[in-house]
Amino acid sequence: MYGAATALDTLCSQAYTSGNMKMVGVYLQRAIIINLLGFIPIAYIWWESEKILIFFRQSPEISAQAALYLRYLLIGTPAYLMFVNLERYLLAQGIMNAITYVLIICCIINACLNFMLVWYKPLSLGFIGAPISTSITYWLMLFFLVIYTKFINGYQAWDGWSRAAFRGWKPILTLMIPGIFMVCSEWWALECISFLAGYLGELSLASQGIITSTLNMLYPIPFGVSVVASNRVGNLLGAGLVERAKMTSKLFMQIAIIISLFNAAIMIGFKDILGYIFTFDDDVVKYTSYALIFTGLFVIPDGINTVGSGILRGQGRQNIGALLNTPGYFFVGIPIGILAAFKFKYGLRGLWIGEMICSFIVCIILIIIICRTDWQRQLEECKKRMKKDRDRFESIISNDPDF
Repeated sequence: MYGAATALDTLCSQAYTSGNMKMVGVYLQRAIIINLLGFIPIAYIWWESEKILIFFRQSPEISAQAALYLRYLLIGTPAYLMFVNLERYLLAQGIMNAITYVLIICCIINACLNFMLVWYKPLSLGFIGAPISTSITYWLMLFFLVIYTKFINGYQAWDGWSRAAFRGWKPILTLMIPGIFMVCSEWWALECISFLAGYLGELSLASQGIITSTLNMLYPIPFGVSVVASNRVGNLLGAGLVERAKMTSKLFMQIAIIISLFNAAIMIGFKDILGYIFTFDDDVVKYTSYALIFTGLFVIPDGINTVGSGILRGQGRQNIGALLNTPGYFFVGIPIGILAAFKFKYGLRGLWIGEMICSFIVCIILIIIICRTDWQRQLEECKKRMKKDRDRFESIISNDPDF
């Protein structure tokens, strides 16, 4: 979903400031339709996930519980999918506070729902109360954001539902497909690390769980900056302000370095005690501290890559991010990690050594690409993209008497 939404980071932000304001709403509609269609095969996989997990030799009991969780989560996932796209629509217009308010309110509601549906005896549903609470929260997130957009701010770029949303998919798919690989390659690679950690024993698996949870707490910082960077760069290119777009990109890269060093300092500086947030098992905490050194080094280039990818999205160059991340993680990071972990007996540290090396390589290449960007060419590409979509939209209107 996040990968697919990267197309809106480019199209909506550039359209909003280029005089194609009404196209922002059309892009949103196209993204929602395409994402909902793309979710159909995913929904089938989730529904049949028990068989898939058993095929990969997971415990039958755990497989059944995981499948049940995913089936109830299916209820709310379409709402979350639409929420993510609507979020991008608002961000392109510079509307950010609304999303924060909605998430804060829904976070509180979700905590209350989880307590009532999981633990509170009269209403307790046990295990399935958690995914039901999450699904309800997803629908509330969408509802609140739609209400805000319709009655308070953000409606300016919405011209109603349009048949044009069912046509002209090529531009959005051209950005959406590489965007999926650009964003998801790293996530998939980290899932592979967790999967491989299971073969290293229970101690490694427990430590990897702590590391993953820690990364999940720190990653939203550079990711949030990357979302702002993509929309700001896209807005400036759409407005034809090349020099400001160039300066803004440099500023965001400097912010990325500061944030990445901050995250690394937390992970390395508190490596000996960080594990106690999640467990009181001294062996797990000690083993985790060894791996956190390399994970801490990993987050330095990773944070820079995250923000740099946001700049590429603002330019409409998702293909470069995909070409860097996908081969980098799957043909460099994971193979090196497997060798270090299993061949040279570094264990979990070895897996993270591979990710760290890969991330540094990708970071260096990405910085070079951004520094050598031909901004005038990116402006011309932006103008060409916007003109082509505007002409196509006008052609649909003129050729459809019932439009």
